[in-house]
Amino acid sequence: MKKIYLLYGLFLSVITSLFISCSDWTDAEREVFPEEMTSEEYYAALRAYKQTDHQIAFGWFGNWTGEGAFMKNSLAGIPDSVDIVSIWGNWGNITEAQKKDLEFCQKTKGTRFTLCFIITSVGTQITPQEVYDTWEEKGYSSEQEAVNDFWEWPEDETDEAAVEASIRKYASAIADTITKYGYDGFDIDYEPNYGNNGNIVDDDDRMFIFVDELGKYFGPKSGTGKLLLIDGEPQSITSRPEIGHYFDYFVIQAYNASGDSNLDRRLIDGGVAGPGLIQTYGEELGEERVTNMTIMTENFEAVDAAMNGGYNYTDRYGNTMKSLEGMARWQPSNGFRKGGVGTYHMEAEYGTTPEYKNLRNAIQIMNPSSHSLVKY
Repeated sequence: MKKIYLLYGLFLSVITSLFISCSDWTDAEREVFPEEMTSEEYYAALRAYKQTDHQIAFGWFGNWTGEGAFMKNSLAGIPDSVDIVSIWGNWGNITEAQKKDLEFCQKTKGTRFTLCFIITSVGTQITPQEVYDTWEEKGYSSEQEAVNDFWEWPEDETDEAAVEASIRKYASAIADTITKYGYDGFDIDYEPNYGNNGNIVDDDDRMFIFVDELGKYFGPKSGTGKLLLIDGEPQSITSRPEIGHYFDYFVIQAYNASGDSNLDRRLIDGGVAGPGLIQTYGEELGEERVTNMTIMTENFEAVDAAMNGGYNYTDRYGNTMKSLEGMARWQPSNGFRKGGVGTYHMEAEYGTTPEYKNLRNAIQIMNPSSHSLVKY
């Protein structure tokens, strides 16, 4: 704790030296910040802040191009204090503009970016297009047969060794893809109870094999510093709770959450989309660690939700607000600190004044001292 206070003091001295007042961060109008705010001193303080122990800001970013007259489609337009961004769509074959956009935010702002897509079966998302284009001329009876052959998925699914080898080959290829594009890790979108079924996610043991292979490259067991997140329904892997040790964060799609009681159930008691996270992982990881790993997120895909900060929300004391603010203010009933909050299609909020107004507000609620440290 003393170390954190010393760091905060350093940040404060840096910002003070740049003649920036705290009111700059909370002004409702868009600010034109002085040139000094983009100095290396400022960015060093920003990067150091992101290394401190705090509730993080997260988001899934869609429609990424890295260019345009406005910064809605650029990662550089995201608030500085956002910690982790998960790229949703447009993650492959990136352009030079996207490469520069990504590298600037990683190296200068210290923001980390994960690749994200829904996992169902071996081959999802990264099977070469040629496999789909040539299956008939190569004599396969279907696209799926061609895909299975490419990934060496056995015809006899009782051949457990062959099944495991295929799953590990696929997971390793995902890691290679992430390395190729320079992302900072992988965000597994795991939603087997919402129609996203397949030969990996429908079996907890196969899911464990998949994550175990990914864990060689990403997450706390890898030693690489790269991230491994799981979003959607991580609480549903009930028969293999030891899988929790492989993840940095559980990201819960708590869309249209009505209040604190809804979030408490998702974390602790269950009853909202299955068991609570602690019911699944608490004995294996400990209740405090599970809580610290939990990020609650709201859906901003609908424009009105993005502009308004979500949906109607009531806290445990009867106070009403919009859901993203409620998630930021939420203190879990078990007394431990949550991991953070985030939004799906975070870019949809770019049109607020200032840009990303609701996410900025959530960051300030969770980490009120950060307004003295960085241009959030």
